[in-house]
Amino acid sequence: MSVNDSIKNEALAKEKSPLPPSSSNFASDPHMHFVEETGKWTYTSEDGNTWEYNEEQQQWCQMAKVLLKLQQLAYSVPGVDESEPANPNIREKRKKVYTVDDTDQNGKKKKPNNSQKKKPANTSVYVSGLPPDVTIEELAEVFSKYGVLLEDLNSGGPKIKLYKDDHDRLKGDALVTYFKEESVLLACQLLDETDLRPNEASKIRVQKAQFKEKMPKPSEETNNNLVKQDKKKVQKKLHQLEKKLDWFEAEPGKKAERYSKIVILKYMFTLEELENDVSLILDLKEDIREECQKLGEVTNVVLYDKEPDGIVSVKFKDPLSAEACVLKMNGRFFAGRKIEAEIFDGKQKYQKTGSKSNETEEEESARLEKYAKWLEQDNGGHQP
Repeated sequence: MSVNDSIKNEALAKEKSPLPPSSSNFASDPHMHFVEETGKWTYTSEDGNTWEYNEEQQQWCQMAKVLLKLQQLAYSVPGVDESEPANPNIREKRKKVYTVDDTDQNGKKKKPNNSQKKKPANTSVYVSGLPPDVTIEELAEVFSKYGVLLEDLNSGGPKIKLYKDDHDRLKGDALVTYFKEESVLLACQLLDETDLRPNEASKIRVQKAQFKEKMPKPSEETNNNLVKQDKKKVQKKLHQLEKKLDWFEAEPGKKAERYSKIVILKYMFTLEELENDVSLILDLKEDIREECQKLGEVTNVVLYDKEPDGIVSVKFKDPLSAEACVLKMNGRFFAGRKIEAEIFDGKQKYQKTGSKSNETEEEESARLEKYAKWLEQDNGGHQP
């Protein structure tokens, strides 16, 4: 039997099939379907018959199953089974889009790859060059200035380990553990190659701790009782440290915001030194700028040559660098004098040469007279 004969026979057998409902809103009827390839609406009745809407004639035309099959084959995509329901394919497609990292090609859940696990943050610093009588309390006092120290779960004290030799004597090195990783960088920058005790020659080295990965022991894999018992204890301790961290970060933040980016250094020179060496001002400013730039970008250095306390101001680009400068410079010795460093309070007015607001009338006259003499000498030197 030919295709045409099959179409005719199906048409005769279905003359009594009910017509599609007359409705202008085809999209709202679940039996309607718009075929993009032909640009026409089709209707599938309850008994399985398919109708096609003729736009020009404004009427429905029943389609034979054979003709429908031929039409589907004409617009079919290689490799796609047209007999499969549309909705499951859409759901599967969406599933693959949103869970592509968790599923394989068959849609099955991937097993977690242990090699892709994020390594825990390194919050410890290794300290060497310590004096033989150093204590945990002494290290805690120094290192806690640069961040919140992690607390030991058992003792409740700071997590600091002093290394000992076989005879139970201190070896001169230690491991100090912070709560946050950011504190490690700050401690290394500001404490490395500094004196632990200001009055003693006791330079220490502070470096980011390095750990070797160790294979888990059988007991560690099988016995998790201790971990389960300490879970609540750990959570409570972490909560306490978070609160402590909020307090620690709030103070410097408020201070920097309230006071600006200027650091005042005291006792950097004496008036006698400036009188004896005219070039000292430039050399000293250059040395201070070079030292302070290790802590952050310096935008200005001013030497107040009329201040008997040897005042120098250093302005940084950001408040954090200014805070770091205070921590680094305060208490250090320079030319036999102990430096004092503090954030500028905005109230104190310092005096220097050329500052007209601080000059008396006699000082201004003397300065102008000196400048006039310099001009005369300069002009005289250029005369033929």
